[in-house]
Order: sequence, then structure tokens, then C-alpha cells
Amino acid sequence: MKISRYIAITFVFVIGLSACKKGFLEKPQGSDTNVNSIFSTKQKAVAAIAQAYSMSLAAGIAGIVDYDGNRTYGLSSGSLSHISGEVNDVKYNWEDGWIIQRSGMTADDGSGKARSDDGFNFNFRAIRQNNLVRENIDKVSDMAEIEKEQVKAEMKTLTAYRYEEMFKRYGGVPIVTKSLTVEDSIKIPRSSLQTTLNHIVTLCDEAAAVLPDNYPATFRGRATKGVALAIKAEALLFAARPLFNAASPYLNFGANNNLICFGNEDQQRWQKAADAAKAVVDWSLANGYQIINTGSPLDDYGTAVATPSNMEVLLAYKNQTGPGGNGNYYSPQGQSGGANGMSFGQLTQYYKMDGSNQSWTGTTARPYAEYAARMQEMEPRYKASAMAAGMDAWNNPNDQYWSSSTVSNASTWEGRGGTEACGRRVKFWYRAGNRPWFEFPIYRLAEFYLDLAEANNELGQPAKALESLNVIRKRAGLPNITETNQSDLRKIIQREWAVEFYEEGHRLYDVKHWKLPDIGNGIIGGTKKSFVFTYANGSYGLVAADYKTYSTQDLYNGFWNSSQYLTPFPTTEINKGYLIQNPGY
Repeated sequence: MKISRYIAITFVFVIGLSACKKGFLEKPQGSDTNVNSIFSTKQKAVAAIAQAYSMSLAAGIAGIVDYDGNRTYGLSSGSLSHISGEVNDVKYNWEDGWIIQRSGMTADDGSGKARSDDGFNFNFRAIRQNNLVRENIDKVSDMAEIEKEQVKAEMKTLTAYRYEEMFKRYGGVPIVTKSLTVEDSIKIPRSSLQTTLNHIVTLCDEAAAVLPDNYPATFRGRATKGVALAIKAEALLFAARPLFNAASPYLNFGANNNLICFGNEDQQRWQKAADAAKAVVDWSLANGYQIINTGSPLDDYGTAVATPSNMEVLLAYKNQTGPGGNGNYYSPQGQSGGANGMSFGQLTQYYKMDGSNQSWTGTTARPYAEYAARMQEMEPRYKASAMAAGMDAWNNPNDQYWSSSTVSNASTWEGRGGTEACGRRVKFWYRAGNRPWFEFPIYRLAEFYLDLAEANNELGQPAKALESLNVIRKRAGLPNITETNQSDLRKIIQREWAVEFYEEGHRLYDVKHWKLPDIGNGIIGGTKKSFVFTYANGSYGLVAADYKTYSTQDLYNGFWNSSQYLTPFPTTEINKGYLIQNPGY
């Protein structure tokens, strides 16, 4: 399908519109003038389409990549990585990340807003935008019918994405199928978990039947058939995991159990997850996508997670703003940022290059030379994700912009929690030079290989599970896994998720939906650890010669309670009488 070059160029330009701005399609009561004007020509309509993308994609990841001071999306001065335990270096006790790590998510921060990982209301602002585009695109006079049908399918895909993100956070949520008017009731109650899942799958199936397999290069970033398949696959994976796929919920919810639990444990959910993941892999391989593996693991992983429009990314948040726009993901050169120090717990998920486990000192101080030697032994994915103390970034070799000796404002390197953490973020700037922005990867093909590995292992098919798992291991430069015991292989696959998708917004939801036994003992809750150093100058270090010793110390105790498995709805919405709050809040 061909779409005009003008529209393509315009779309790329406007997709970076700030998603926090009021939607311009929010018409005044009693007037259709604004909507009719916007959809009078293709030139005008493309801005509405782009805003739908911007709102829908930003809403799910703002807690990762953006500074959200008003907590429109759910977090301010923090990231999902803090809550998940991937990083633990929030500095100020007024930051949401600091508060949630120590006292948990709450339905009310004192003003009626939830302090949680999501901005509940903004989901429906995005969905309204999608519905308005879908309902009005037929009014465009100079757009071909086939293009209009494609746009409708794109809007269904974006809506499915928003519902999938809510599904894994809240369980069952209100289903809105059209843009509501002043005549409609806006107090729509929660649908059951099964109804919400069915809605996601239906939207994806309908969209996949219409969407193209690819676009011209200038249109890269719009939803393809593969994106619709990916959303469906992720939803079905979360449906199969133990949190929802159980006879009883994590907390008794009485007559409302069906909002947070299916009410039975069914192996067929794992089969559906496996089938959906395989559909994504098959489609990807048939349409030019692949796991990047040239035999240079650090470069291959670095490319996959950081190079814009690479052959592994099915969908990215293509908002190319620098520091101040992606506030919690400042690039490391001279920016203290909000979330940039890896936790000790995350560090221990990584392997050495030979596939064995690394050993680190405890509270006994050991020479910095030992630390440096052991860091050099770490697997390529660590080196593509973190910058070690006193060492240049491995993923930007021979680049003074990424040298420990020239990082400006270097004292902020240690500033989070009084430690230097266990690695400073460089993951999204592979060979970036002085480029301050990155395109956050929402769906990478690697996810669906791990989906297959996980689902097939739960189905008692270890050979199939290993086949998919080892595709990812091979790219990482690690030896193949041969373990066939289901319980042991499950732990290996879960560890692979933690490493492969560090700070990509997966960890928090993975550990909750797996219901890991240690979730309150060092993962989300429990003792949080990091490295602490001594320095030749007594203050902080830049290059190796500045460091004397390193050790591991306890930082604080993280909060965990069973209520935290799912996200709270804001008190302001609960008080309106149409929503049932999740248990424990």
C-alpha cells in the first residue's frame, strides 16, 4: 500500500508532539466544527493520526523514559526500573520512585491521585483520540478507501496496546468502544479479566487482517500487522502466567474475583501464548526482521536495543527529544538524571562471558583491581548496558564523550544513595556519540523468542523451549542451555528475561505475574544492595587510579505487600462510584 510522501514526512514530524498536551480533537460540547475541520483533508487528518500514536505509545512508557512532574502518566522523578529493583539509586525522599520503593503504591497521594506505575485517566484520553480518528477518518475527502481502512486498523492496534498495558497492571478495566459524548454515561464499570482479554484479542485480530506487512522507509514507526500480533501475544502471555491463570486470586476479592483472576488454572492458556508468540516470530522472519547476530555480541545487542529503526525492533516510541524531554533517561555525560545506577540484585542476573556466575565481595573491602578484572569478565549484554566505575563505556569505544576521564560533573556518578551503584546506564546509546536522544524499543523480536521458551517449558516441551531460548543466548555470546528439568529451566528463562530486557519496562510486571517466591525478599521488597568505593582523593573517582577498594553494602529495605501485585485506581475515580478498587488499597 502506498501513502503519499507528503503524509509520510508530516507524520514523522508530528509523532514527536508532546503527549501531555490537551488533545485538539476534544471538541466543545454541542459542536462538531472542530472534528469536521480536522477531517476535511488528508493533510489535516495526518496530525490527528500522529497525535493518536504519540498519546497511545507515550502513556505506557512514560514511567520509564519521561519526566512526568504532574504524574499524568503515573510517576514523577522516577521510573519503573526503581520499583522493579533494577536500579536503586533514587536520591531525594520526595521522588515517587523513592516513596514507592519504601512504602509501596497507593490509591491516594493526599490529593486523590494514585501514586502508582500508571496514569489511569490518561489511558482513556488516548483511547478517545484513537476512537475519534477511527470514527471520523471516512470524512476525509482526498484519502483512498484502502488508506482509510488501514488507519482504522491502526487505531484499533493502538487501543489494543493501551488495553494490554492496563490488563497487566489492573486486571479487568472499563471497556470503551467509541468516543463518548455528553449524552453518554462515562461511568463505565470494570469488565471481567476474561472480557478485557477478549477485547484485546478481538481488536488485534481485526487489525491484523487489514494492516500491511511494511511501509515505505519514511513511514517507519507506524503499526504493521506484526505489531498487532505482538500486542496479542503479550496479552496472552500475561493471561497464562500464574497471577491470573489460577483458581483463586492473590487476595480474596469475593464476588469480584473475576476482575483479577480467571478462576481456574488452564494449560491451554500457555498453548495460546505459544501459538501467538510463534505467529510473531514467523511473521517477523518473513518480513525482514531478525535477531541481530553477526558474531559480535556486544555490537549486536547494542544495535538491537539502541540503534533507531534496526531490524529487530517491531515498534518504538519515536519521540526524538534530548535531556529535559526524556528526563529520567538522561544520557550519562554530565547528567545525574533520575534513574541511572544498576542495583546489585540486577548485576547478579548477568553471567560471565563463559556462561558461569561471577563472584563479588561482600561487606569486606577488596582492591579495586579485583573489581576491574571481574567487570572485564562480564558478558557482553552487561557491557552494552552499563559503564563500570573508573572505566570507559564499552559500547562507545575510543570516544572521549564516553570516557570516564572526561565525564563532566563526575561527582554525580556516585550521588544516588551514596554509592556508585553497580553500573551506570549506557544501554540506549550504543555508538551514540553526542546524540542525546534515543528511540525506546516497545517491542523487540527477542521478546517473542523468550515468550516461546517460557510457554513451551510450561507445556512440558523442553526441546522447543531450548530452541527458542538458545537463539537469544547465542546472540549474547553465551553457551547453549541444555537443562530440561522444568523447574530449573523456568528459573533460567526468567533470568534471561531479566538480563535481555533490563530497563525496558518488563521486569516489574514479569516478577509480579510469575509470583516469584522472593518478590518480597530482595526483588521488589527486602534488602537492597549496591557497591561502595573508597577513593584516593577521599571523595569520588574518575579513572581507575582514583579508586582504592570496593565492597557491597545494604542500602535500604524495599516495600512489598500482596496488594502490590496489581495497580490501584485513583481515589478520585473510586469516589465517583463506578469503579471497584483492587484489593488491599
